[in-house]
Order: sequence, then C-alpha cells, then structure tokens
Amino acid sequence: MFSLLERAGWEPLLCDTPVQCYDIQVPAGLPNGVGDPVRLDDQMFPHELVRMETYCSVIVRGDSMKDAGILNGDRVQFRMDGVYSDGDIVVASIDNELTLKTYYRDGEGNHWLVPLNEAYSPILLQEDMNVRILGAVELLTRNTLRPSHAQLERIMRNARENGDMPAPQKKTPQDIILFAAPMIEVARHWYAVYRALVDMRMIENGMMVSFVEMVRETVPAHPQPPTLVALRRANVMSFSKPVSLWRADHAPVSGARFEKYLRIAQACMEQGNR
Repeated sequence: MFSLLERAGWEPLLCDTPVQCYDIQVPAGLPNGVGDPVRLDDQMFPHELVRMETYCSVIVRGDSMKDAGILNGDRVQFRMDGVYSDGDIVVASIDNELTLKTYYRDGEGNHWLVPLNEAYSPILLQEDMNVRILGAVELLTRNTLRPSHAQLERIMRNARENGDMPAPQKKTPQDIILFAAPMIEVARHWYAVYRALVDMRMIENGMMVSFVEMVRETVPAHPQPPTLVALRRANVMSFSKPVSLWRADHAPVSGARFEKYLRIAQACMEQGNR
C-alpha cells in the first residue's frame, strides 16, 4: 500500500504512536478559562513526528487564527516544553486562561500574542500579567474531514434500500496469511494464524499440513515459515481451544509470549470479520 502511495507522489507515514487528546477547548479568540478537561480517545500520529518530548493534542474553539488555516473545531498538537521562537503559533496561558496565538517580538523588544484575524487585536504581554507559554504548535488535524458515524450509517442504509450495495467480498485464508505475515517474528507464531483460521471456519481443524503448504505458497519469501513440528507443539492446553477460551494460566507459553500469540490471533479474526 505504501509503495502505491509513493508511486502516486504521496509521502505516507504510518500512524503508530498514540498521543493523548483532551477536549480543553483552547480558544482561538479571546482568552478564556479552561474548565474541566475531558480525556478523549488517543490520536495516532507517525512516530517520526512524535519524539521523546511530552506532547498534547487539544481542540481549538474560535476563529482568531483562521488566516493561519486553523479553524474552529480543529485539533492542534504541541510540545509541552515551553520552547518557542518568534513567529511560532503557541498555546499560552494568561492569568490562567488559555489562548492560541502567534508569538511575536517587535523591534523595540515588546512581546505580543498576535491573532491572524483582523477582527481581533494583538495582546501586549506586560510584566504584571501572569503569562506562561506552554509550547509551540507542530501539527494540525482537521476533524471536519472525518464524517460522523451516524452520517456513514445513513449513507449505507440508503444504499441498501436503493439496492446499490455490492455484495462484500469474503476474505480468504490467503488474505489473512498476507495480513499476518508482518507480525510473525518466529515460526511458531504461525500457530496463532492457524487457530484464528480454524475459529473463523476458513480451514478445518487438523489441517496443519495444508496450512503449512498454504503459507509457503502465499508468502514464499517469509524468513520464518511455519513447520508442522512447531504447530503441533503449540496445539496443546488452552491453545487447542478457540481463541476466546485461551487462558494465560493454562497455555503452553506465558507472559509476553502469550500476549504475542493472542494479539496475532485476535488481529487475524478482526481482519477476517471486516
């Protein structure tokens, strides 16, 4: 998939790192009280954009930064390290009220928080003000590009009623094998894929020989192909039962190794049921 995007001229990054997001409603207008922050679902960002510093993602309220392309309802990600430079868009606290503005230092040494909307006035930072700049904005995401679940359900319902819905293609064992291959670190991990295929009734229980041949044909260059011996050794205790009955205290492996098998099996079943 990444190769296709790159050939099309895109520069894709894998969103694999969670960043905490709070509905703090940082005003991009007049400074305003924070209120009680509400923890939202973590947002996923590429690890290249999220280094070891502490980051936070917040929702913007107001339109004072609209000329910078930051609109009401957008989310911005910023480093909570208090590091910023002249011209940076920053999240600032003024007398314990938050605002989103551009930091500017003029030729006379005055410090300003400048809105990018002529309907608002710049804020001169003075010594008697309790001002703290939390950090500089590094990333903007636009929630308006994400339709609501209710909207999607309505579209799908209308399509079904109009007879415009194509029959979904069923996943094949080969599809699941291709999906799982990047997660396989050692040959014995293929047992989790085998068990998931059995649970989804894509293959019959006991078809280990056929499964080994299928994997070798589907991903012939995989560095850790399955072996019949490894599969049979894993097919004991709770692992011989459906994945939903696997138990950490009654499995042929324990700890992190058990969790790895479970993650692979569950991921394969989720993929197969999409």
